[in-house]
Amino acid sequence: MVNTRWYEILPLMLAVLLWTGPAWALNVNVRVSSFKVDLAFEYAPGNLMDGDPSTAWAGGSISSGEGQWMEFSFDMPVRITGLGIYNGHQGEGQFEKFRRIRSGRVVYPDGSEFPFWLRDEKGEQVIKCPGKPAKSLRIVVDSVFPEGVPLARMKLAVSEVKLYLTLMSAPQDGDAGKDAADGQFVPQVPPADTINPVPEEIKALLRDFYVRQASLDDDFYLLFAPHVRDRFDFQFEVFKEVQRQRGTFKLFRSAKVDPSGLGFELVYMDKDVAEVRVFGSYRVQVGKLDKSLEDDSVFVLMKGREGWKILELDGQEEDF
Repeated sequence: MVNTRWYEILPLMLAVLLWTGPAWALNVNVRVSSFKVDLAFEYAPGNLMDGDPSTAWAGGSISSGEGQWMEFSFDMPVRITGLGIYNGHQGEGQFEKFRRIRSGRVVYPDGSEFPFWLRDEKGEQVIKCPGKPAKSLRIVVDSVFPEGVPLARMKLAVSEVKLYLTLMSAPQDGDAGKDAADGQFVPQVPPADTINPVPEEIKALLRDFYVRQASLDDDFYLLFAPHVRDRFDFQFEVFKEVQRQRGTFKLFRSAKVDPSGLGFELVYMDKDVAEVRVFGSYRVQVGKLDKSLEDDSVFVLMKGREGWKILELDGQEEDF
């Protein structure tokens, strides 16, 4: 149950550096779904924009943090091209004591929104935004780190949020977040881990998984380890038969799938066994449908004589 009370704080003065000319100040009003109350107001929402990553806002809900939100409103419409998020409590010795954002959405007053994903690490992570004019925006939390930890006292925390405006140069990150050819905003590819990168062979295998699954490819079963191949092949054949009965089989077989919006995170690796998180979005074009589908799944893989193959994937019962 999300706490629906809104907590107001005094307007904050945000210095916005321009490419040319002097700096000017923008009033930013911050509201949050809840915050952890203590005598010193140590976790108040004002910490989100105090310029100090060692302080943090912490949610006050008894939930894990899913559904919590932060909203930033302005006196006039502004064009925000990026959000710099300092995930979790980045004060000394605090990071593991609080939950961190895993994925969420940026929501605009007109109801439009786009998804984003964060890594479980310290430092600033920049979310690219479409830069359309708006008098407010809301960051909604959809999932958190760590998952499945039943600790009600472990609160969600965010240390700092920076706003990058059109007249302020945001940190560059390749071509992420650029508009598509049809003029629609394309959410950026999830951030890559340059310290513990996922092997290219595994990334190619997992991209192939999404392509073959969406197009009902007959060789889909070959992506799995030999000793589990029959089980996954049976599930997939049942799914294909359902599509035949619905009259959509041929339509799916003609699907065009673009998995370039997916990111990969190495959760665990020891010689011939690996656990990889795949998160982000992949684009599926079927007939007149052109849609980006979001996913956040964990695959267990093993390396054998045929190379890396899929051993398990979370939510496999729901996938077929």
